[in-house]
Amino acid sequence: MPIVTIELMTDEGFPSGTTLPSAETIRDIADALGDVFDSRPSGTWLKFREQPRELYAENDAELTENVRPVIVEILKAELPDPASLATEARAICLLVAKALMRPPENVHVIYQPAARGRVAFGGELVR
Repeated sequence: MPIVTIELMTDEGFPSGTTLPSAETIRDIADALGDVFDSRPSGTWLKFREQPRELYAENDAELTENVRPVIVEILKAELPDPASLATEARAICLLVAKALMRPPENVHVIYQPAARGRVAFGGELVR
C-alpha cells in the first residue's frame, strides 16, 4: 500500500521543455518503486506535485542554480527496521534522482508515520 508523493522544485524545466516528467517516466518510477517495496500490481501509488522554486527556501542560505530539491514522501502501513529503512531510502533516492535527472544530494526522502490504524481507504481503516 505504499503511497509516494514526489514534489519537484521547478524553475527551468526538464530537457524535454516541459516542467513535469512524461507519463511514461512517472509510470517507470512507479514500477521501480513497486520493485523496491516488493508490492503487488497496483499496490504502490505515486503522485507528482510541482512546487515553484521561488516558493522554497532554506534558512540563512542563498540557493544556487544547481539546487533543485526533490522531496519524496512515503506512507506505508508499517515501517521496516532502521537498517532496512536506510537501505530502502537510499534505493529510492538513487532511482528518483536518475529518473528525474537530479543529483542524489538534491533528493530528500521523508517517511510518514505508519498508516496502520490511522488511514482509511474507501472508508475502511488500514489494519
